[in-house]
Amino acid sequence: MNTDNTKIVYVIGHKNPDTDSVCSAIGYAHFKNVTDRRFLFTPARAGKINEETSFVLKRFHVPVPQEIESLAPTVSDLTLKRPISAKARDSVQVLMNLMKEKSVRSLPVVDENDRLAGMVGLKDVAMHYMDSVGFTDLSQAPIDLNILVRTLEGRVVSNPKRLESLNGKIHIASMQKGTILNRVRPGDVVIIGDQHDIQFELIRAGCSALIVVNNTQIVGDVIAEAEKQGVLLISSPHHTFSTVQLMTLSVPVESIMQRKNPTVGLYTPISSLRIKVVESEYRSAVVVDSDNRLIGFVTRTDLLTPVRKRAILVDHNEVSQAVDSIEEAEIVEIIDHHRVGDISTIAPIFVYNDPVGSTCTVVAGVMFLHQVNVPAEIAGLLLSGILSDTLILTLSTTTARDHEVAEKLAEIAGVSLIEYGKELLQASINIEGKTAAELIAADFKEFMIGGKKLGVSQMMVLDCKDIDLREQGLLEELERLRVSGGYDLTVLLVTNPISSSHERVLVKGEAWMIEKAFDVKVEDGTCILPRVMSRKKDFIPGLCQAMSMSRTG
Repeated sequence: MNTDNTKIVYVIGHKNPDTDSVCSAIGYAHFKNVTDRRFLFTPARAGKINEETSFVLKRFHVPVPQEIESLAPTVSDLTLKRPISAKARDSVQVLMNLMKEKSVRSLPVVDENDRLAGMVGLKDVAMHYMDSVGFTDLSQAPIDLNILVRTLEGRVVSNPKRLESLNGKIHIASMQKGTILNRVRPGDVVIIGDQHDIQFELIRAGCSALIVVNNTQIVGDVIAEAEKQGVLLISSPHHTFSTVQLMTLSVPVESIMQRKNPTVGLYTPISSLRIKVVESEYRSAVVVDSDNRLIGFVTRTDLLTPVRKRAILVDHNEVSQAVDSIEEAEIVEIIDHHRVGDISTIAPIFVYNDPVGSTCTVVAGVMFLHQVNVPAEIAGLLLSGILSDTLILTLSTTTARDHEVAEKLAEIAGVSLIEYGKELLQASINIEGKTAAELIAADFKEFMIGGKKLGVSQMMVLDCKDIDLREQGLLEELERLRVSGGYDLTVLLVTNPISSSHERVLVKGEAWMIEKAFDVKVEDGTCILPRVMSRKKDFIPGLCQAMSMSRTG
């Protein structure tokens, strides 16, 4: 079990990650790993990266962050000790000693390859004891000779037939010679003391094995006759009663274990694990790998302390945009540049929400403030996030600080701000061969405003004719999304960052919100806004204001 997971803090952006989201996560994880050695800060993403982000990561030779589908705690987040287990071929006596030594009530059983074979507990041992009352016949459950000898701490004196197990009925030679000889049949096992004459006669009568107790010396004539008749001779150091008891404990663990038991993997959610533990008759679950090999054991005690993954959220602070099961995680910081959303935390945390054009501007500013060395590749990523989120520093959200930080990062990264901006723009604007669903999903975000559920996508084009040709398909996809996602309004903002001074909008749903917010008329699902819109600074705030006025009116 990898207990290092308890020290991981995921730095992660929103769903449908854009370049600012991914690059700010990588940059801030680098900053935290330099300044805070308590944890391992790991950049992550909450979805597939787009072509622009892929271009940026390749351009600066930075690996793609791992994708995380959910922050729900899993078995891998538990801190567990090395599992205690019994071997299937161990004797019940070895099992009892192990359970007593380790003070456990149940434990998993593994085969010779450490694969899970079953579960065993005190109740199974107790049931075996109950079933072994009147222990007189081995015909249905033979005893393995090697296990028996180990359990008795005895020795094999003679085994001419090389027997591997004991069968037949068990007799104790505590009666007169004639009585015991009349009762023993060929193939039976006899436990006997130092009665040499009876030992000799029992061998001649055809018993399969003699177990001689109390370390009694076995005379040469008896051994010779046992060799001649093919009879197994075992010497036990214990008295008769103890020998019988130990024989009952010589059965293998696999004969008393339960083969049906709950198992989980490292990535099983804790919520599912709890159900399995509660429903298990052993109040536990076994952790196995894909090859069914034992790697952990979870009991109710292990679940007493709440388990949460840790995360730093960048470039968002709304539940609808966050990775799944964010409510089950421990959010330790939020670094953002959007409006304040609806995410709540269980304890006070550090929140840095700055109204600049990009979260990468915020992250770079923090690194400069703390005088942390910014490697060229990290500078390149942060610059890319700024240029992407501000449409090459042209959007209304762009601030003087965005310009200042971008120029400084370009110098560190060793690129020309203008030339690299053109490279990035070319990489980000490519709609050829993409479906309407892919185009809209590339930068799609969900918002809740005044009780209304909105889905807003934004894309850039270099030639508006491309949108004219695909308008019907895009509108149909917006409608499909609206219905399937339960949205009141779905919108696609289309911008030509080079030649347009306006925003083209495709709309499905309650279009009156846009008409009221921006004093335009939506016809056939489209309209033109008089200026280029920032989704977070212009478009969403405009809708919020319109919704507010609608309620008060």
